[in-house]
Amino acid sequence: MHSSSPADTSLRSIARATAILRTLASDPQADWRLSALADAVGLNERSTRRIAQALCAEGLVQVTPLGYSLGVQAWLMGEAATERHSLTTHGRDCLLRIAEVTGDVSILSVPFGRTARVVGREEGDHPILPMNLKVKVTRPLGCGAHSMALLAAMPDAAVERVIEEDEAARQSFPSFTKDRLRSLTATTRANGFAESAGDIVAGMSALAVAILDQSGRPIAALSCLAISERLTGKRREAALCSLVEQGDALATRIGGRRFAPIKAAKAASRNQ
Repeated sequence: MHSSSPADTSLRSIARATAILRTLASDPQADWRLSALADAVGLNERSTRRIAQALCAEGLVQVTPLGYSLGVQAWLMGEAATERHSLTTHGRDCLLRIAEVTGDVSILSVPFGRTARVVGREEGDHPILPMNLKVKVTRPLGCGAHSMALLAAMPDAAVERVIEEDEAARQSFPSFTKDRLRSLTATTRANGFAESAGDIVAGMSALAVAILDQSGRPIAALSCLAISERLTGKRREAALCSLVEQGDALATRIGGRRFAPIKAAKAASRNQ
């Protein structure tokens, strides 16, 4: 039998601590009981308590009369990260431009654990606008164009983990089966953008592009949502052009790049 090296053990501890912090951040106003927190991160209560106590000692987590919540140090780190990586600030102009060009809804989403979280929304002047995606709404990765754009930009192994392990999280979205998610991922990668048409709300469609950081990890998605009849033909092309244009603009501002079609990216790499 092979024993784990100290490095492997340390990496597992960091991953578990991160999972606890991410879970607490998913509902920052809640007080998480130990049993609920352990279930959410997939650990036993003894391990969860031990890690949570270590995080408490660093000020990242605090004990409340009803359980655990994020600590002051976590808030300070969040404030510091916001100053440097304010996607909502950088992305707002892009959202406004998309909404202006299309007359429909534009949203900015970011990966949040194994979900996509809406952090920005702007509305155009069309009288009928989708209302199902608002700021702070989360969706399992792969469910909806904005969420699929993020999933498809992830490495193969990460995509497979999401597809295989997050089936329970997708129970409210039964049309997104494992096989369909794999098919949508392949299509999104080939096209360089994600698209949905009535998959979650009948009569509503969406287009989305992903933004990558300097290391190639997806950190955001820009999307356009509209009633389905408005995302066809020339209107669809105009919306997609606006998404690509604003995706490039946002990527430039944060020092990243827009997710490109896999075939095109490989060809560009060979030509360099």
